[in-house]
Amino acid sequence: MQNILFKAGDELSGRAVAFEQAAETVVKTTRESWAVRSDEYLALESVIGVGLGYAALTRDGMPVYEQDEREFDDLMTVGQAEALARMDPARDWRIHLVGLLDDRHYKRVGIGRWRLYRRGYGLS
Repeated sequence: MQNILFKAGDELSGRAVAFEQAAETVVKTTRESWAVRSDEYLALESVIGVGLGYAALTRDGMPVYEQDEREFDDLMTVGQAEALARMDPARDWRIHLVGLLDDRHYKRVGIGRWRLYRRGYGLS
């Protein structure tokens, strides 16, 4: 009976160790991925939204789109903003993302390229 209990205990502790190692690997990989991810440019699939805060697309300083805090399922994407900007490329197009702890401001610098030009501490 004791041998069965020891084997069961060994199997459980082995599973716990394997789980801890797997979790540690996932956390390490995620941290490394986040560390190399640059927010210097916005991906076209990114949404223009921050949840609580202010998000907008502007053309020559005038809002073309602003996040509606009641509608989180239908946010404009950077790709949609790019489609608008391509129709009038001579204008100054910018995306503003102002959240609680971070604010980032991007300017269109070329076809499909929205570059970070200012970063701040958000609404905090």
